[in-house]
Amino acid sequence: MNPKAIFGAYEPDKPPHMHDGLSDLGNVYPSANGYRPVGQFKSMTPELPADFTGGAAFVSSDGTSSLIAGTATALYRYSGGEWTELVSDLSGTAPWAFTQFGDIAVAVNGGVTQSVDLLAGTAAPLAGDPPPASSVTTVRDFVVYGQADGDQAMVQWSGFNDASKNTPGEDQAGFQPMLDGGAVMGVVGGEYGIIVQRRRIVRMTYTGDADAPFQFDTISDEIGAIARGSIAKSGRRIFFLSDKGFMVCDGNEVTPIGLERVDSTFFAAHPRSTLNQMSSAIDPRRHIVAWLMPGSPGWMWIYNWGIDRWSRIDIAAKGVFSGFTANITLEQLDDLYPDGLESIPYSLDDDRFAGGDPLFLLVSPDDTIGTLSGGNMAAWFVTPFIEIADRRRTRMRAVIPLGDMTRGVSVTLDSRQRLGDKEGRRTRSTLQPSGMMPVRTNGLYIATRLDLDADAPWTYAQGLEFVPALGGVR
Repeated sequence: MNPKAIFGAYEPDKPPHMHDGLSDLGNVYPSANGYRPVGQFKSMTPELPADFTGGAAFVSSDGTSSLIAGTATALYRYSGGEWTELVSDLSGTAPWAFTQFGDIAVAVNGGVTQSVDLLAGTAAPLAGDPPPASSVTTVRDFVVYGQADGDQAMVQWSGFNDASKNTPGEDQAGFQPMLDGGAVMGVVGGEYGIIVQRRRIVRMTYTGDADAPFQFDTISDEIGAIARGSIAKSGRRIFFLSDKGFMVCDGNEVTPIGLERVDSTFFAAHPRSTLNQMSSAIDPRRHIVAWLMPGSPGWMWIYNWGIDRWSRIDIAAKGVFSGFTANITLEQLDDLYPDGLESIPYSLDDDRFAGGDPLFLLVSPDDTIGTLSGGNMAAWFVTPFIEIADRRRTRMRAVIPLGDMTRGVSVTLDSRQRLGDKEGRRTRSTLQPSGMMPVRTNGLYIATRLDLDADAPWTYAQGLEFVPALGGVR
């Protein structure tokens, strides 16, 4: 039986020898038994009128989905195939952050706090003198602000079930200075709140007491977030980047997820002075969290918490956030079915016209928003150095990819006698109709790179099979 190298976990922090993972990869999603392709960026909106500085999507009580995006001076809503200005002449020092509170979206960027009416499609300053803030969330029946009034250590919350009541001491509204742990990097909501500070994680639990409606308990007093844009939430899981690497908090404890796997590679690639550019989002369909570092191309670090595996996507993008499919308007139906209503093969009440399906959205360098739903991106996998036969040189005759790819596939082998040698002889081959990639090389240690072209048809890749001819002992 020919030896095989199954594509294990992406763990570039490990030495490139004697482990079952991958030393490098690109533009794939991790799966339980291998990897799957990533689609190319496909825009779904026209360009924003100015540079994107934050976005979010919401579904109102009538089922209407709204895509909201912000720039340095305005908020926009995407509807009917175009961007509509909701409010302008704004100012602020932080990227936009949003939370839904009933049928309004509260938006903060360090300037005047805004309220977007999701039913009416309008926006205006939120009533009741809410504080300017850099982050915002909803905890039970309260709107909670981080870095309230420009105080980096201040958390403030609204009155009970009323975003427009913000006078401390009235209707359970109040504030809490976080005297230890550094700046409040973000607040995350739900049944309880999680306050993510620079060096501390604190749980905020509702008590119902009129004088002290929230109790604050430290989860971790040594670990916090070093980048505000690194904080992302799915259910009870809160993901973030700390001084020690990537972490997840379940509301009770903090657990490392990148240790000895991707943390060192990440920090080597991205200086800490650039981390303020980071954005993060959840892809709810794939159970992944993504951290984007912009660039040309940028790097998007992908973690699948269901199977505890990483991957990476190289893409030119400036932002990432979670969204929903949009409702289809009558005007858009006219474009889809120009022969009239009678030609529509579905009921107008069909769910396919309603919108609201979760999406994973990216912002391109030209400020269009879209999805990774185009043809397959070019992808690659690099194995560690392996010994086909223990302490024996191997003459390699062919490599067989394990997956459903049929064209646009090539392989490159790096063969060495010693691991410390400089890059050895490289041999390249492409996939033949036989399913083999003929090669002619020999060495004690062999590392393999498998490349798949852009638009090549494939749905899974699991590994490589080697067809060797053993040489003598050296």
